Amino acid sequence: MKNILIIEDDRKMREGLKEILKDESYHVDSAENGQAGIEVIKKKDFDVVLTDLIMPAMGGMEVLREIKRTKPKTSVIIITAFGTIENAVEALKNGASDYITKPFKIDEVQTKIRKVLAETEFERYPELLESDVIKAISNPIRKDTVKLLDKEGKLKFTEIKNILKVEDATKLSFHLRVLKAYNVIEQDSGKVYTLTKAGKKMMEGLKRIGSVT
Repeated sequence: MKNILIIEDDRKMREGLKEILKDESYHVDSAENGQAGIEVIKKKDFDVVLTDLIMPAMGGMEVLREIKRTKPKTSVIIITAFGTIENAVEALKNGASDYITKPFKIDEVQTKIRKVLAETEFERYPELLESDVIKAISNPIRKDTVKLLDKEGKLKFTEIKNILKVEDATKLSFHLRVLKAYNVIEQDSGKVYTLTKAGKKMMEGLKRIGSVT
């Protein structure tokens, strides 16, 4: 059973998330603020931590940095009511796996948790994790983009956005830039995205070990 920690100062939301995730058969703990959450993390290992971004005394960004310093293998999802790209980019740069914007739907939370947990499967294969190319797809959106391009061959930005159902165009643009920086994907003069040779080689390796379907 996977262990999940919810750090949220709004009691109603905290309890609501707890019930949602318990229904998915996760073992769920909760904390009412960032400081309390860090104390819980010191005593127990968690697969995923959901933390609110704006909280008194110790905010979610500080919680994220502390988790990545002390428990780097723990995945973190930021919860924010202030869905600006600046917050999202900063969280991703500091190691967050994803973020959820309030108000959110139940199935969105469930889906993102499942995707983030799926990413931890890579830890079974340390020889792959040594590759910067694999690090590039540590985020669910980036992984889904690479899988999509592997299947379709070439796609434009709007096609990727629509097929993956990514509502935030700026967020997708950020992830595409990351994939380009890692030389996993490329874009031609017609603004069409395809996998690079390195990206194709990576997918072949992942298929052989059964990490992608």
